[in-house]
Amino acid sequence: MEFEEVLAELDIGASELHNWIEQNWVLPVREQETFVFDDADVARVRLIAELRSDMGVNDDAIPVVLRLLDQIYSLRRALSDLNDAIAVLPEDVQEQLRDSLADRSDDTDSHHGQS
Repeated sequence: MEFEEVLAELDIGASELHNWIEQNWVLPVREQETFVFDDADVARVRLIAELRSDMGVNDDAIPVVLRLLDQIYSLRRALSDLNDAIAVLPEDVQEQLRDSLADRSDDTDSHHGQS
């Protein structure tokens, strides 16, 4: 999606979007005289617009929120990769992992339940 299309779809100003690009809040690809936004870029622009308008998040906090969300998405990808790797392990190894995780969970629960 090109720059002008993003402006029209999300009803934001050109100077505002340029500022977000300059701040590296969104990283579209530069092609000749315009920027091209992929689906992830458009979703990020939409998120920034919602954070600012609907939630009242100020410009100083936007980079913090974006970094935290990027970390969450990265962790989700890593967890998904780990789950995929575990799924191809032999069943007995998967069972050992489940038991080990259950033991850790029990230890954590008992530790948190103590006063």
